[in-house]
Amino acid sequence: MPAEWDEFYRGVVAEPSLVEVDEGVFAYIHHDGSWGLNNSGFVFSSDQLAVVDSALTEGRARAFRDAIETTAGLQPQLLINTHHHSDHTFGNSVFADACIVGHRLCRDAVLRQGLGPTGQDPVVPWGDIRVTPPQLLFDRELDVHVGDDLLQLIYVGPAHTDNDVVVWLPEKQVLFAGDVLFNHATPITHAGSTVGSVAALEAMKALGPRTIVPGHGAVCGPDVIDDWLRYFRFVSDVAARGAEAGLSPLEVAREQDLGEFAGWQHPERLVLNLHRAYAELPGSGGGVVDEPGAFADMLRLNPSSYGHRIIEDRERYVEPQPSQRAGD
Repeated sequence: MPAEWDEFYRGVVAEPSLVEVDEGVFAYIHHDGSWGLNNSGFVFSSDQLAVVDSALTEGRARAFRDAIETTAGLQPQLLINTHHHSDHTFGNSVFADACIVGHRLCRDAVLRQGLGPTGQDPVVPWGDIRVTPPQLLFDRELDVHVGDDLLQLIYVGPAHTDNDVVVWLPEKQVLFAGDVLFNHATPITHAGSTVGSVAALEAMKALGPRTIVPGHGAVCGPDVIDDWLRYFRFVSDVAARGAEAGLSPLEVAREQDLGEFAGWQHPERLVLNLHRAYAELPGSGGGVVDEPGAFADMLRLNPSSYGHRIIEDRERYVEPQPSQRAGD
């Protein structure tokens, strides 16, 4: 990890944006979509309201809830978690009066994750975060009716993680993709699956979405799915050539020309994805990835690649205590 905790601080971003993507369907976009700046959303019809994902901090989750209640005039009744990562679930406790729904593996992962990320990133203004896992669990698919709207919860993992769920509104052709899809940002699959990501993207494409709310980045159309499919083909080809040459994922990533993907946010995540792609090559021995090792390789590739931004005029950088600083 970087030598000083200060290196985790990346400056400020603008206030989040509330985007109405269809009647009664809203995306809540945290800019600029980098580490910890996730998207969420909500759907309301008649007197019913469901939320999709929470946020990284208590403050962000409370601001999101305020935006929901101001817009819809309703209390959230249901919170859907698309996967377990902290930027999508740490705000769950702000919605603890709602029923929280997730994949069966998501609950287990939330409990295993605990509050670990708060110790890893003490510069983030976490607030009062409490571990609040999903209560209502499913395995493959679950239909949820919100007033006149049907929300189909579909398990598509393993992809970004082993517990990825997308939320599909078939009548409105709107898809909440969670972190199975970002917009103009490099994927992260070292804890999921390269092969599974391709299958998940193909399944999402087959739904025929008109509008997609990605896990990070601006609301987009289905063309972004094709961009990601090309990226994963690229990663698989690069991994096969690198393994045949006897090179490590880091060695390959240091020399690889990213071509059309060079302009995507966080291009150094290539090495994370190569670790996973190597593990899934024929004869690799079971697909096990040293996740901390893969992350360390990303920091070797670009020491400034990981860190958090805070919301301008709302959040405040938290100066770590001396005991939290590296080397103390």
